[in-house]
Amino acid sequence: VWSRGSDGAGLRDMLQRGAVRARLTAHAERGTTTTHNIVGELPGADEETVIIGSHHDGPWASAVEDASGIALVLAQAAYWSRVPADARPHRMVFLLNAAHMAGGAGQATFVREHRAALDRTVLDIHLEHVAAEFAERDGALQATGEPEARWWFTSRLPHLEAAVQSAIEAEDLTRSLILRPDIFGEKPTTDGADFHLAGVPLVHHLAAPFYLFDEMDTLDKIHRPSLVPLTRATIRLV
Repeated sequence: VWSRGSDGAGLRDMLQRGAVRARLTAHAERGTTTTHNIVGELPGADEETVIIGSHHDGPWASAVEDASGIALVLAQAAYWSRVPADARPHRMVFLLNAAHMAGGAGQATFVREHRAALDRTVLDIHLEHVAAEFAERDGALQATGEPEARWWFTSRLPHLEAAVQSAIEAEDLTRSLILRPDIFGEKPTTDGADFHLAGVPLVHHLAAPFYLFDEMDTLDKIHRPSLVPLTRATIRLV
């Protein structure tokens, strides 16, 4: 439960005076619906595959989660579409997952239904959350001018880890951390997590600002200076 600063201060004052009993009532509607993954592809120099993806659903206006990720995927599709097919290193698949907010159902279904093709997948890149850092100053949230810390979940392959480090340094993507995919559990906390369980080498970019699951996730929260460097870094990785 997120609480604004003034409410949090009131709760702390109450707790300092002794035990507090509270009741939180939430109203929700449940139902069943159908949603779809969006998939595009470009032929390449061979039939081995690079997948570049993100998720297309979000809880609010969701500029960071995950309009910013969709923008990065579309930028890759636009770039590689202008490269001659024989100059693309591999066949390229662009995946926008559905139902990330429903347990990652979209990417899990894609992995399950394309299991044979994953044996020919040399890299899965998922790009999420180009986030600006906001902090409380004088009782109000203000941009610090910095990007949120960037997590790069990367398979434990020395040549791949070196490629990620090289791309980060070349594009000056500060505040970056290269993490093993299972550092927080059996799979990364990303919308392409099941690719890891399927044994696909991966690089997943994620930032996790506090405002992701709040209606304050609006366009001003996107760290726009990062969009082009992240696009260029991804091209370097491919």
